[in-house]
Amino acid sequence: MFADYRVPQILQAKGALKYSHDLEEAIMKKTIIPAGSAQEIEIRACTVQAVELVKASLRNHHGMVRFSIQVDWFLWEEGEKKAIANQLPPHHRTITTFY
Repeated sequence: MFADYRVPQILQAKGALKYSHDLEEAIMKKTIIPAGSAQEIEIRACTVQAVELVKASLRNHHGMVRFSIQVDWFLWEEGEKKAIANQLPPHHRTITTFY
């Protein structure tokens, strides 16, 4: 699982992630969220957890066994398609070399 900017963006758009009012406002205003800040770590950690929950749901409800990276890749591709079609809210902005 690679917690970049696109996966939390699609998870948020699909209702799998819910940001606090302050964080959502910062993202909508395209405010830089500092690397290593509590908000950035929260986005990353919640993204990893959400992917794990999607993976468990696929297994438990649909009998589909997938690796985390497969779920991540699917979500990333869906996010790319929706972004190209302007069907996503803004993603968070963090300046870093880690992703």
